[in-house]
Amino acid sequence: MVPVDIAQLVDTAELIGRTFIIPGHDEGTTTHRARIVEMITDEQYEETKKPDDILFKLSVNNEEYETTMAYGEVLNYINRDSEQEVLWKYKKIAGHQGPLSKGDKDYKGSAYNVLVEWENGEISYEPLNVFAKDDPVVACALYARDNDLLDTPGWKRFKQMAKRERDLKRLLNQAKLQSFNTAPQFKYGYEIPQNYKHALLLDKRNRNKNKWKEANNLEFGQLFEYRTFIDHGHWKDSKPPDGYKKIRVHNLVFNVKHDGRHKVRVVADGHLTDIPVDSVYSGVVSLKGLRVMIFLSELNHLELWATDIGNAYLEAETQEKLYIIAGPEFGDLEGHILVIHKALYGLRSSGKRWHERFADCLRKEGFTPWL
Repeated sequence: MVPVDIAQLVDTAELIGRTFIIPGHDEGTTTHRARIVEMITDEQYEETKKPDDILFKLSVNNEEYETTMAYGEVLNYINRDSEQEVLWKYKKIAGHQGPLSKGDKDYKGSAYNVLVEWENGEISYEPLNVFAKDDPVVACALYARDNDLLDTPGWKRFKQMAKRERDLKRLLNQAKLQSFNTAPQFKYGYEIPQNYKHALLLDKRNRNKNKWKEANNLEFGQLFEYRTFIDHGHWKDSKPPDGYKKIRVHNLVFNVKHDGRHKVRVVADGHLTDIPVDSVYSGVVSLKGLRVMIFLSELNHLELWATDIGNAYLEAETQEKLYIIAGPEFGDLEGHILVIHKALYGLRSSGKRWHERFADCLRKEGFTPWL
C-alpha cells in the first residue's frame, strides 16, 4: 500500500485533534498517545507560509504532560500509524484514579478510572464503568483484590468474581483475547466515538469545527431527504401497519475516511429480519476484475469513465415490511413509528434492490444492463 501523504489531504490547521503514537520515556518499552491541540507559528512562518516552519503543541496520555513537535515529524508519525491497523488488547491494569466527581478534570463518567496498559505498549486512563462492561471485569476483580479495593464503593461489584481463585487465570486469558471490544479505537489519527454522546465530547475536546456533529446531521438530513422512513406517528397514539415487523437500527456507526472525512451511518439490524425465500444475491466486481478492465482500456486507448453514487441504496425502495421505533438520535421524531420505505443499509435485500434500480435506469437510457 502506498503511504498516505497527510500533507496533501488536509490543511495544516485541520490536523488539530488528530492523534498518533510516540515512544514513551522509558526507552521504548511503552508508548504514549499524543494529541495535537494547537498550531504554533512565528514571524518566520508568517513570512514564508511554509508548513515546515510550524510547531504543534501536543497533549500526551490524556494531558499527563505536554510537548511540541515539528510539522514534518508529526506527519511522519501520522503516516506510520495510518499504515498499521492495530487490534488492541489489554495487557494489565497498572493503576487507578479516584474517587472522582463530575467537577474533577479527569472525570469520564465514572467514579474511578483505571490505568490500562495495552499490548502495543500504549497506556491510557479508561473509565471503570466502561472498561468493566465486557470481559475485562476479570482483570478489574484481580486488581481490586490485589489492591484491597473490594470493600470500596465502586469496586464491591467485583467481590464475588475475586473469590473464584481457581478460575480467575483462565478467565483472564480469555478476556484478553476479546478486550478489543472495550479498547479505544483510532483510525487515521482520529479517535472513533463509541456513541453520539462520546462524539460530541470528542468534538468539544478537539475543537475541530464539530466534525462528528456535522457528519451526524448530514446523515440524518440525507435519510429524510430520500424519504427513507414513513412516519406513522408516536407509538402511544398509533399502531404500525398490519403485517409489518419491528426491528432495530444501530444507533450510529462511526468511521473516518483516508482523507480525514468523518462519516456517520445509520444501519439496520438486518439479522432480525426473516430470511428471504427468493434470492437476494448481489454481485460485486472484484478488485482483480477492475484492474483487468483498467489495463484493457489503457492497452486499447479507450476512454475510461467512473463515478460514485452517494447513498446508492437509498435510491431504491425496499420490499421488506419493517418498521422501527425512533430513538433519541432522530431528534423530534423520537418515539415515532417509522416504516422503512427505502433500501436501508443493513437490510438483507438492499443490495439486490439497488441493482434492480440501477438496471432499470440503464434500460431507460437505452443500455442493456448486465445485472
